[in-house]
Amino acid sequence: MNATAGIQTAWKKMGFNCGLEIHHQIMTEKKLFCHCPAGKYSDTWHAEVMRHMRPTLSELGEYDGTALMEFKTRKEIIYRLNRESVCTYEMDDTPPFLINQKAIDIALTIALAFKCKIVGELHILRKQYLDGSIPTGFQRTAIVGVDGEFPLSNGKIVNVIQLGLEEDSCREISDNGHRIVFMADRLSMPLIEVVTENTLETPEEAQEAAMQISRMLRATQMVRRGSGAGREDVNVSIKGTTRVEIKGVPAIARIAALTDYEAHRQQALLGLREEMLKRGFKAGDRPGRVIELSLDEIRPNHPDLAAAKQVRDSVRAIVFPNAKDLIIWPLHGRTFADDLSGQIRVVACLDQLPNLLHTDGPNGGLDEYDLRIIESETNLKNDEVAVIVWGSEEDTNTAANELLDRFAQAIVAVPNETRQALKNNRNDFERVLPGPDRMYPDTDSPPSEITDERVKAASKNVPIAPWVREKIYREQQLPDDVVDLLPITRYAPRHDKLVDNNTITPMRSGEVLARMMTALERREYAVDQLSIEQLEDLLNALGAGHIHREGLFDLLKAWTSTPSLTFVEMLERLEWTEIQEYQITTIIQEAIEIANGEAPRLPENLFRMAMGHAMDVLRGRVDSRIVLDKMKQLIG
Repeated sequence: MNATAGIQTAWKKMGFNCGLEIHHQIMTEKKLFCHCPAGKYSDTWHAEVMRHMRPTLSELGEYDGTALMEFKTRKEIIYRLNRESVCTYEMDDTPPFLINQKAIDIALTIALAFKCKIVGELHILRKQYLDGSIPTGFQRTAIVGVDGEFPLSNGKIVNVIQLGLEEDSCREISDNGHRIVFMADRLSMPLIEVVTENTLETPEEAQEAAMQISRMLRATQMVRRGSGAGREDVNVSIKGTTRVEIKGVPAIARIAALTDYEAHRQQALLGLREEMLKRGFKAGDRPGRVIELSLDEIRPNHPDLAAAKQVRDSVRAIVFPNAKDLIIWPLHGRTFADDLSGQIRVVACLDQLPNLLHTDGPNGGLDEYDLRIIESETNLKNDEVAVIVWGSEEDTNTAANELLDRFAQAIVAVPNETRQALKNNRNDFERVLPGPDRMYPDTDSPPSEITDERVKAASKNVPIAPWVREKIYREQQLPDDVVDLLPITRYAPRHDKLVDNNTITPMRSGEVLARMMTALERREYAVDQLSIEQLEDLLNALGAGHIHREGLFDLLKAWTSTPSLTFVEMLERLEWTEIQEYQITTIIQEAIEIANGEAPRLPENLFRMAMGHAMDVLRGRVDSRIVLDKMKQLIG
C-alpha cells in the first residue's frame, strides 16, 4: 500500500465526510433587490442606525436555535450608511424591488455550467440571520438549479445539491463586547451559493472540490474578483458525529488543513464523551453548581481578578464534579477549556482574553495563592474542578449557564456548531448551527417564471469547463502554469480559435494570454481595456512573424494606457515599423561601437553589452536569434 492509499484508508476508517457551501459575488451593476450600485465600497458614512434583534416563531411555532443564541448576546447593532450605496430597502423601511433579472441570468448560466436541473419557477425565501449582518434579520434567497455535478482529478463525481441566488450581508467593522458595527455597502449585493453533498472523503478532496468550483465560476467571467468576493463554508463530520460548519474560510488553500484539524478535534471530543460516560455521567445530566465569589476580604494575585475586585465586577465559580483532567482534555493542539472559552466569548460577550481561569492542572492561570483562595471559597473537593469567570452580573450569569450547558452537551455528543477559522488553521466557536426552522417564504416577492427560452439563452454563455480545457492544453504541451491560468481567463476561447486555425503555436499564444496578461493584471495594468479583437490582431502578427516575442510585454504595458489605438497605430507609436536587413546590420554595428566605447573589462563582456544595445532598438521588430547570429558574424 502506497502512502496516499494509506492516508485515504485512515480517513475512511475515521469516517471523514465533508461538504461545501461556496459563495461568490456575481458581476451585476445593481444590487439584487434594489437599484443601488453593486460593488461600490467606502469607509465613509453619512448616517448610523442602531438595531436590536429578537427571535420570532417559525411557521411550525418553534424558535431557531441560532436565533435564540444570538438573542442571549444582547448585542447593540450599529449600521453605517453611505447614501451612494444604500437606500431604504437595506434598512427594511421599504419592500424589495423586483429581483435583478441580470442576476437571474448569470445564476442560470452558472447552474447550467454545473449541469444542474433548472427550476421552472424562482421562489424567494427568507433565511433568518440574527447575528446583525442583515438589518431585516433575514436573508432573501432562491434556488435556481438542483442535482448538478462536477469531477475531481481522481475521477470521482461530486454532486451539487443546489445552486442558489441570494443577497450578501453587511461588512463587519468591529465587534467589541455588546456592540457590533457594520458597513451596509455590501448588503444585498447578488451572490450565488453552490452546495455540494457531504461525500468528500479526505481533506485534500475537499480542497480540490472547492478549487474546481472556484475555477468554473471564474471561467464564466461573470463573478467578481478580489478580497471578500468569494467565501467558503465547509461542513465536516466523522463517524459518531454530526455536521460542524467552518464558516467563512478565507482561502481555498487552507481547507485541507482546517478540515484535518476539525476532524481530529471531533475525534478528541468523542474520546472526552467516552471518558465522561465511564465516570458515570449520563445523557440528560447537567452537573455542576454556580457559586458567587466575594473578593471583598481577599487580594487575588491574578490581574484580571484583582481588576474585577477593584471595579466590583461579578466573579463566579462554576464547579464541576468528578471533572479532574476533563477541562484540560486535549483537543488536537487545544483543550476543552479553549472550547469553553470560545463559547462564552461569543454568547456572554466576554471577549477580553483570557476570559476564564480554572483549577484543572497547572495551566489554568491560577498561582498557588489564588488556587488556595478558590478552593477555600468553593469548598472544592479533590475530584472537582472550578472554572472562574468575571464581568457584569448579566454576562457572568450567561457565561455560567453556557458552561453548564456545554459540559452537559459533551456527555451526549459533539455539538452541531458553526465555527470560525483561525489563522493557525484551528477554529473556535461562532454560533449554534442553524436548523430548518430558519427558512420560510418571502411574501413580499413574487415568483419569477424561468422559461425554456431563457434557459436556452443562458446555455449559450456556458464556458467549456476548465478541467476539459486543462486536458487539451496538456496535449498541446503547454507549461503547467499556463495550463493552470489560461482556462479561467476570458482569453481561452480566442486561444482555442487561433490554435485550431494554425494561426499561432499554442506555446506563443499561451505565453502572451496567460503569462503576460496575468503578470500585467497583477501589476494593476488595465488589461480589461484591451479587447479580445485587439489581442487577436497582436497574436496574428506574432504568428506571422511580423513582430516577435521580445518587447511584447512592453508593448502591452503601453497599449493598456492607450487602448483606443488599433494594433497598427500602436506599432507606429512605438516605431515598430518594417525594417530591412541592411538596417539591422547598421544598428548592430552601431551597438558594437557603443559597447567598445564603454571599454568592457573582459573581452566576453563586449558581446553581452553590444547585444543589449542592439535589442534596445530591435526588440519586438526582429527575432532575437537573428540578431544573435548576425552579432556573432560581425564580432567574429
